[in-house]
Amino acid sequence: MSDLFDSQGGQISLGKKVGSGGEGAVYEVPSLEHGIVAKVYHEHVSHEKQAKLRAMAGGCDESLRSIAAWPLRTLHADRGGPIRGFLMPKMAGHEPIHHLYGPSHRKQSFPEKDWTFLINAARNTAAAFTVIHSHGHVIGDVNPNLVFVAPNSFVKLIDCDSFQIVAGGKNFLCEVGVPHFTPPELQKYTSFKGIRRTPNHDNFGLALLIFHLLLMGRHPFSGVFRGKGDMPIEKAIAELRYEIGRA
Repeated sequence: MSDLFDSQGGQISLGKKVGSGGEGAVYEVPSLEHGIVAKVYHEHVSHEKQAKLRAMAGGCDESLRSIAAWPLRTLHADRGGPIRGFLMPKMAGHEPIHHLYGPSHRKQSFPEKDWTFLINAARNTAAAFTVIHSHGHVIGDVNPNLVFVAPNSFVKLIDCDSFQIVAGGKNFLCEVGVPHFTPPELQKYTSFKGIRRTPNHDNFGLALLIFHLLLMGRHPFSGVFRGKGDMPIEKAIAELRYEIGRA
């Protein structure tokens, strides 16, 4: 891939590709400080998304950088041209949270970690959410692939460019979500386009993540349905069918 330019006009040479997803690919950046990587989008970035990324990079501070793969500087094919991607902190030595709460994965990724480690990871996940909310932002798409855990139980959040961001009086919405981690009041929506999320919506997903951590990956709305027909988890959430603890 050709060299890119950051928002300050500096030339950025990309190194080895370290990951790829549906939206973009992540590359090492040998010329920059250790711990910085580049995310480059596969497709054209809309004007709305470009404005969002500029706002995120402009509002980055040390607290966000410490708990998230937050955009640090935007990347461009030409100096001052359209945004192609961004620089962000590297996720080194972290494992997705489901590798910690799933018993089989835990034996491989966290074989010596105990109950105290799970409690600390849960606490640190909640603290990371608090940092996002304290800046006026909302995660929106809370899911098990969002949170990564380090061997010291510290956590970092990824896919930050999908978060709901508030900057300069404008809301850049999060228009995606996972039904199994969506709160009851939002289950009725087939699309999140135009839906403004709140920190309390995030807190529902956070509670589910912590439940998974402490109960070995069990979902609190996945109990045995004694009625007729099927009861998928998203329907159980919508109908408030949380049975644990009832007599």
